[in-house]
Amino acid sequence: MSTRAVEVRNDRDNGRVVVVWDDGRRQQYPYDDLRNACPCAGCRGHSPGEVEPPNVVGVSLLRIGEVGSYALRFEFSDKHDTGIYTWPYLREIGQETSA
Repeated sequence: MSTRAVEVRNDRDNGRVVVVWDDGRRQQYPYDDLRNACPCAGCRGHSPGEVEPPNVVGVSLLRIGEVGSYALRFEFSDKHDTGIYTWPYLREIGQETSA
């Protein structure tokens, strides 16, 4: 069964993104956690000189963009924006939240 996001909200006041899924599940993604989970090749150690995943602290989120109908792309305050976060990946890394 495929699950779809029905709401994506940039909760700037609390420094997180909130996603509501069509099965009623609500997940949060604190900005630092989201940035450090970036799935791009550079962040996952697939580029020359990149060995460790990022450990970024204190980023904010500048922009959320859709990538087709299968993913989101985030632009962070450190100007990083190359990660493509698929819906299944977001579902996997999210933290449960009630608000």
